[in-house]
Amino acid sequence: MNVPQTRSHPASNVVRATAESRPRRHRRRSFWQRSLDDARATGDWFRIPKLYTKKTAQQIASDVRCAHLRASSVHRVRGFRPGEVWESKWIPTTTGAPGDCEVWVRYLGEKFSLAEAV
Repeated sequence: MNVPQTRSHPASNVVRATAESRPRRHRRRSFWQRSLDDARATGDWFRIPKLYTKKTAQQIASDVRCAHLRASSVHRVRGFRPGEVWESKWIPTTTGAPGDCEVWVRYLGEKFSLAEAV
């Protein structure tokens, strides 16, 4: 019975991928992360580029308004930074189907805390 022989390769022939040798890959961002980044950049009211049912638009607007009160682990919308305060509203749209609504958001800045000021 013949035993298969293995050949060892010298380590100099092995090419390892390192952080420097690979092209840097950008991390994918969610729709909400991109939208909130755009809203921060405008500094004014920003229309979220999707249409929603009335109930969903109401819930999203509420979630955005209360984001600074909740821990980031329980947000249904991704993209908020700790301590950010947002204003939001929903309105029926004239461009979509009957019953569709749009959500508008405005970045107000970071929450001021007396504990942090001391």
